[in-house]
Amino acid sequence: MNKSFLSAAVIVLGTTLLSGCVIHVGNASALDGNDVSTMLGNINIASGKHAGDISSVNGNVDIKEHGSAAEISIVNGNLDMSSHVTVDSIDIVNGDVAASSHLTVKRSIETVNGDISLQANGSVGGNIETVNGNISITDVTVNNDISTLNGDIDITGNSEIHGDIIYEHNESNWGNDKDKLPTLTIGKNVTLHGNIILKRRVELNVESADIDKKVVVSYDHAK
Repeated sequence: MNKSFLSAAVIVLGTTLLSGCVIHVGNASALDGNDVSTMLGNINIASGKHAGDISSVNGNVDIKEHGSAAEISIVNGNLDMSSHVTVDSIDIVNGDVAASSHLTVKRSIETVNGDISLQANGSVGGNIETVNGNISITDVTVNNDISTLNGDIDITGNSEIHGDIIYEHNESNWGNDKDKLPTLTIGKNVTLHGNIILKRRVELNVESADIDKKVVVSYDHAK
């Protein structure tokens, strides 16, 4: 998580105007290729247009088809991306990430309280991480780890994970009430190069026998 962004979350950074397509920021506008920042306003990147770093406090970000941006940082807002979008990284505190097909994230996607949903032919160069959010990916390549603390993970289609799938330790996870456990679902056509590392109790729904053999249980009193 981008600590410098969080510490400056109540500061509205300036937005410079350059020639190009309009990026709507609430009632203001910024033009193609520049950093964009707002409080209490939404940011809209038009189809085929490009932005630098994007930061938003209490506002949503919407990137249309073939749009792109550098680092995206949001506090209290959702990120919606249409098909063929390219971004450097995504860092959200309270908000969901949703992407259509052919998303390219050069580095990582991180949320605290927000779901992550990625569709076909997507690619993530680093990690996908949540704390309390669910992760759902279909036909997506992840070049590092997928990890969460409390969220469900659902990996389907021909997704390929080059790192591990990790459930981090939850100190508040007491007892054996399965209704309160997160669920890890992995489809039969998924490729996992790493392991499934369980540092807490999880409901497993793994359709591949080869992947099921990669489960590593590392919490106390494991069954």
